[in-house]
Amino acid sequence: MLRHRPFLLRSFSFQPIAGAAVFACFLLLASGTLLPCLRAQDVADQPAKVPPPLRPPAAGGDESTGQGQGSIDEPAGPMEGAAMLPQTAGSTPSGADAASGKASSEEEDALAAREAVLEKIADSLSARMKALSERERVLREQEAALESRVRAISEREAALEARENLLERQEKLPPPQPWGGGPAPSIVGKYAAVIDAQSGQFYHLKDADTQTPVASTQKLLTSLLVIRDGDLDATVVVPPEVNGVEPTLIGIKPGEEYVRRDLLKALLVRSGNDVAVCLAVDNAGSVEAFADKMNAYALSLGMENSHFVNPHGLPDSRQYSTAHDMALLAFEAYHNPVIREFVQITSCEFELGSGTPRTLINTNKVLRNYDFCNGMKTGYTNASGYCLVSSGAKEERERIVVVLGSSGTWVWKDSQVLLEWALSAN
Repeated sequence: MLRHRPFLLRSFSFQPIAGAAVFACFLLLASGTLLPCLRAQDVADQPAKVPPPLRPPAAGGDESTGQGQGSIDEPAGPMEGAAMLPQTAGSTPSGADAASGKASSEEEDALAAREAVLEKIADSLSARMKALSERERVLREQEAALESRVRAISEREAALEARENLLERQEKLPPPQPWGGGPAPSIVGKYAAVIDAQSGQFYHLKDADTQTPVASTQKLLTSLLVIRDGDLDATVVVPPEVNGVEPTLIGIKPGEEYVRRDLLKALLVRSGNDVAVCLAVDNAGSVEAFADKMNAYALSLGMENSHFVNPHGLPDSRQYSTAHDMALLAFEAYHNPVIREFVQITSCEFELGSGTPRTLINTNKVLRNYDFCNGMKTGYTNASGYCLVSSGAKEERERIVVVLGSSGTWVWKDSQVLLEWALSAN
């Protein structure tokens, strides 16, 4: 700007009025008032070009000399002018923006429509799944009902067959004999039965139809099933199921081999629970399958008030019998020669699979202390109390005594006093 000042001064000197006007313009230019007006006029003449905003002078620039970023003689570029164009509130988007917004709106509508369709499909599938589940439930109930009917028919057939067998057996028994003894002695045991070992006639009953656990005395039934299926001289491989059985153990281990007859002797003499499980699995394939055979056979003996779930007599709420039913079982066992042989053994040797010999002691103290006793089987659990099935023979009389739910040593006294009473009567 300074290079124009001499000319302006000369004009002012020779033409006072014109010089004054020019000097005024110079002042306006220097103060920055006139230049925006001139540039605004340029914007009006050229709408596409908007001047850029005024920028502060650069560091080190001289405002008085016009040097730096704020110099008034720098021409404004077309892009800088466009950047200065203010955007009013009512301005409208370009055509491309409008098309883009329309496309975006249409895409959102399409997605919403797809979501609605998928929701309807999901609702339909959910309804179908519920319907299928309901049909499956109804079919399961129908199958269960059919299975229940089949079981009921099978049980009824088995009961009829058992009654027929029982009647045939009773027809072969000798006729009942008149009882010549006095009243039965009092005992501590809760339940008792005395039966004639030849005719099956009952001489005494004490709460004999009350259901109660019978502990190891039910091993008489286990033994009968094993003997009935025969081949006592065959080899038996001990199954893994013997692991974890307690408390009375002989000590056989899975994989060991024994003769079935030797295992049966160990069962009746020392009452090993591991041996009971071994014989059951060997006979029926599993403890559960053997229990089914126990119940079927018990029914055939007339034991209508008994149910068994294992071969050893360890406690189970589903397992029970009565003194009456156990007398029927003892009657059948008494007439089996193998059982008769084993139950009167007071002690025997048993060789374990490791080669170690073990002496098995019979815990039936009546067998040891009463000369006329010839068996049969002891039993005890906390649930059952002390139990004993004993048998004896004197002269031509043979009797069986069942005592259940006794206490401690009283079980021996109860059994012996009843056995003496029964054998003394004519």
